[in-house]
Amino acid sequence: MDDLLVKHLTGEATEEELLQVEQWLASDAANRHYFEHFRLIWEESVQLAGTTQVDEHLAWQRFQNRVQQRSFEHPKPRVWSMNSPMTRAAVIAGLVIGIAIFTYVLFHNNPGTVVRMATIQATNMVKADSLPDGSVVTLNKYSQVSFPEKFSSGKRVLQLNGEAFFKVVPNKQKPFEVHTGNVTITVVGTSFNVRSRGDTTEVIVETGIVKVATGKHTVMLKAGQKAITGLSEDILQKQSNTDQLYNYYRSKKFVCDSTPLWKLIDKLNEAYDVQIVIENEAVRNEPYTVVFDNQPLDKILNIISSTFNTSVIKEKGKIILR
Repeated sequence: MDDLLVKHLTGEATEEELLQVEQWLASDAANRHYFEHFRLIWEESVQLAGTTQVDEHLAWQRFQNRVQQRSFEHPKPRVWSMNSPMTRAAVIAGLVIGIAIFTYVLFHNNPGTVVRMATIQATNMVKADSLPDGSVVTLNKYSQVSFPEKFSSGKRVLQLNGEAFFKVVPNKQKPFEVHTGNVTITVVGTSFNVRSRGDTTEVIVETGIVKVATGKHTVMLKAGQKAITGLSEDILQKQSNTDQLYNYYRSKKFVCDSTPLWKLIDKLNEAYDVQIVIENEAVRNEPYTVVFDNQPLDKILNIISSTFNTSVIKEKGKIILR
């Protein structure tokens, strides 16, 4: 997708590619947020060439502050002359290199030295992969995580867009740090889920202890606890996690334990890329205890219909529980 975004920004995309980018942007607020990050780096990367000394910590903080403050702004793009094929090629190459350098240098502990980066991206399927330290990340659909190819500095730093579950290899000398939105999650060795969609970030701890911080607020979470915050907020809401639905994309199970029906419906919409609407408000908040184990959506809907005595109506691209 990054290649298409570069072509989009330079005016090199075909009509089909433009449509693909627009559909990707429209499919999820997290994609639009990522695009704004990408465009910001593109515009500022041309200023990097004269930089010779970089303080890793200060550079990272400045980058995070710029991203948080400007992620929803729409900067006026620079005007490039694209008449010459050589110019177009040079611009595209320069943008890719500039983006890489501007991002990569932030993680390195030696001033002015570039560190190689890696990216794991999930499109329309869940994707699991290992990280350089042996930790394992499972990405939900349409999510992405970026990190150095080698964690050579004093901590293991990653940038997440979307949702992911991390099973972290313990290393007290190198804390594991995930950045997403306005939140920083720090652990030594644990397992936890991070979801950053739209303007909301949610962290759920499965094992161990996790520190979650915004600019002004920090909370410590234990297994079975979660923290929620908004992109424009500094306050973290610490709560008990009362259901296992967050785990559906890894386990392929929808586990409800006195879970309000609307929560299950939200996850079904996300998992099956559909729009299920609860028209019968009387059942919306009804508690539901059930386990659906990798079953077809129609079968799940039939069971829900029988349990709550509702009808399942498909009309105008929607599935209505009436």
